[in-house]
Amino acid sequence: MLLFILGLFIGSFLNVLIYRIPRGESVVWPGSHCAQCGHPLKPLDLIPVLSYLFLRGKCRYCGVHISLRYPLVELLTALSFLLVYLQYEYTVMTAAGCILAAMLIVVAFTDIDEGIIPDVITYPGMLLGLGFAFFTIGIKSALIGMLGFGLIFFLIAILSRGGMGGGDVKLVAVFGAFLGPLHSVLVFILSSLAGGLWAIGLLLFKGAGRKTEVRFGPFLALSAFIVFLYGTELLNLYLSLF
Repeated sequence: MLLFILGLFIGSFLNVLIYRIPRGESVVWPGSHCAQCGHPLKPLDLIPVLSYLFLRGKCRYCGVHISLRYPLVELLTALSFLLVYLQYEYTVMTAAGCILAAMLIVVAFTDIDEGIIPDVITYPGMLLGLGFAFFTIGIKSALIGMLGFGLIFFLIAILSRGGMGGGDVKLVAVFGAFLGPLHSVLVFILSSLAGGLWAIGLLLFKGAGRKTEVRFGPFLALSAFIVFLYGTELLNLYLSLF
C-alpha cells in the first residue's frame, strides 16, 4: 500500500515531465499551474486522482477541462509500483523496477503526444541500469545487453530509413542495461508482435496506409515492463513448448 500511494504522487510528477520536457521547460520552475490560465495550483488541487474527481475534471480557476490522462498516469504509476512489489517485495529489484517503470511511462506518453523519446530520460536511464546491475543482473550482462541490443536497433534504424528513430535506439539500450541480453531479445519479440498487431488493426479499421506512422516507443515500454516482471516465467514457458 505504501508503494501504491508513493506511486500516485510520483505519477503526479511524471505528468509534469511528460508535459514540460518536450516543450523545453524547466520541471521545477515555475510551480504547478493551469496550462490554460496559468493560475498557480494550491496543494488541494494537487492531490493525485482525488483532486481530479473533486474538481470534476476541470480547473478550479478557469473551468477548462483537465485531460483524463493526468489521473490515468498517476494510477498507472501506482499500479506499476504495486506489481513490481508483488513480484520482488522490498529488494533492490523493486527499486530498479519502480525507477524503470517511471521512465517507461514518461517515454511512452511523450512518444504518444509528441513523437519523441527524450534524451534527458534515456541517457540517465542507461547509467541507472548499469548502476543497478552491480546488485541485480551483473555488470557484464548489463553491458552486453545495452551495447548489443542498442547496436542491433541502430542497424535496424539505418536499414528502415526513418522507420525507427534514434530515440528508440537509446531506449532499447536502457532496456539492455536493466534486463541483460536474453530478456532484451524477449522485449524485441513482444514489442514486434504488439506493434505488428496494432499496425494491422490500423490498416483494417482506421483506413491507414503503408506509410502511416506507428510510434514504437509505447510498445517497447510495455514489453520491457512485462519482461522485467515476468521475463523468466515467459522464457520457461516458451522453452517448455519444445
